[in-house]
Amino acid sequence: MPEGLRILLEVHAATRTAVPLPGNSSAWSPEEVYIDNKPLSELSKDSGGMLWALVPEGIHRIVLTGKSGPGNSIQIPLPLKPHYADYSADGWDVQGIHEDGRVEGGIRITRIKKEPGEGLPADSGNLPPFLHVERILRLGLTWQVETTITRLTPIGTPVAVSVPLLQGESVTTAGVHVQDGKALVNMAPGTGRISWVSSLKTAAEISLEAPEGVPWTETWVLDASPIWHCELSGIPVIHHQDRQGDWSPTWKPWPGESVSIKITRPEAIPGDVITIDSAKLVLTPGLRSARAGLVLNIRASQGGQHEIVLPEGAELQTVKINNKSQPIRQEGRKVVIPLQPGSQTVNLQWGRESGYSMLIRGPDVKIGKEAVNAQVTFNMPQNRWILWTSGPRLGPAVLFWSYLFIIILIALGLGRVRITPLKTHHWLLLSLGLTQVPPFTAILIAGWFLVIGVRKEHHPPENAFLYNLTQIGLILWTLVAMTGLYTAISRGLLGIPDMQISGNNSTQFYLNWSRDRIGSAMPQPWVFSLPGQVYNILMLFWAMWLAFCLVKWLRWAWECFSSGGVLKKIKLRRAASFRGKKNE
Repeated sequence: MPEGLRILLEVHAATRTAVPLPGNSSAWSPEEVYIDNKPLSELSKDSGGMLWALVPEGIHRIVLTGKSGPGNSIQIPLPLKPHYADYSADGWDVQGIHEDGRVEGGIRITRIKKEPGEGLPADSGNLPPFLHVERILRLGLTWQVETTITRLTPIGTPVAVSVPLLQGESVTTAGVHVQDGKALVNMAPGTGRISWVSSLKTAAEISLEAPEGVPWTETWVLDASPIWHCELSGIPVIHHQDRQGDWSPTWKPWPGESVSIKITRPEAIPGDVITIDSAKLVLTPGLRSARAGLVLNIRASQGGQHEIVLPEGAELQTVKINNKSQPIRQEGRKVVIPLQPGSQTVNLQWGRESGYSMLIRGPDVKIGKEAVNAQVTFNMPQNRWILWTSGPRLGPAVLFWSYLFIIILIALGLGRVRITPLKTHHWLLLSLGLTQVPPFTAILIAGWFLVIGVRKEHHPPENAFLYNLTQIGLILWTLVAMTGLYTAISRGLLGIPDMQISGNNSTQFYLNWSRDRIGSAMPQPWVFSLPGQVYNILMLFWAMWLAFCLVKWLRWAWECFSSGGVLKKIKLRRAASFRGKKNE
């Protein structure tokens, strides 16, 4: 078997320069070096064991010869990569030189028929390159293999190996050459890791086998999506989960050991491919038109189209999917939304010509599928007097009517009290106007009438100090009562009626209905309201009535208050008492 190795170099030098030669003392070194058929005497060796040749200007031919040695493989680093390379070998396999003449950072020469028992010389202090190959099989909608080769021995020598690919594996990373189902890997002396990504054909079974007689060990990792069911056989798994706790079996085989992975995809259970997780409809009534918006959170297991039906007279304005505007137009009342697999948020905005009316009803919108977490919101204008609401049970309620019912009962009871000039109808009308002030203020006003009536029938104590203190208290109470009446009048004429609307985070301007599950149509709650001017006009009549009655009621109050005297003179009574005692 030939044991000689001969390397021919053609060097083009623009000036006299030093050129690094292939090989080094740790890999292979030539025994003889010729330049233009003459022995090259101007050679030097650096600290790394690399030979340098001093080459004159011009084109020169350098020949390096030496023995291959007793080993089965030779690593030849190429510190200066040639533009073109070719080889001729008998009994050797050359790796690192491609068919088109391109060359890697090093060349590996391996005996085709290895000689057992022979290796590196006994005095050699260098270890042959040894690697670790890790294959990660990622089985999702598409299958991929991520391969990483790591150098385990110290760097400094080139590495050229042929790594077998899996059945159906196709390398997609640029720069990785494949020949006869093997990836030709060439590591430069200073490279410690190389990786690439491959596509893998979908198959019913994947077979993994660790090759024998190769300078590397392997690790296999399976990362399978839940859409695949995997049955494992062969050597046992050493790790079942990764660091995140996800199922990811890992094997570390010995040479010759194998693993078989049988893969099946569970059959889909019949059911819906579209789920609407939430639906929110917002209506904003206006003086001449109404604006509405619909937001749907949709999950789809496959792509397709989803149809939404808008109400009569609706004019579509914008359509957004995941906050990105889409050029979608309505066809009659229908709007077709394109869906992609996964979650997406669909937002539709439209307008409709409609003026204010006493009855405002939610728009008739068909969302095309059953949904959960449905919500309808009315953004009511401030110039509307809301009298009643109706819709899903979880929604707003007008509590004014229950409060008014209690007020009427109290007024009917006070109408039977004869110590005041107010009859039942007086108390009823007065109570209606006092519904817009806090209940405590209304109680103070009603109590003032009762206390003044008691003052007429029962005079304060004879003691002058207590008498005057009671009168002052009545004066202060009168001021508070008159202030409360003024507040009720101002709120009625200038303010917004407080109908005590609450429930499901609703206010008098924000009405919100919710339902946990709906069919293919959004709920249609309704609101009965009147223009705010109607309330102001009614309060104007109430204020005029109150002013007319208040004149008589204040005259009566003064008579009750001054009965027996407004205030008593404390000092005069003390002086008269002193003179009586002196005469005695």
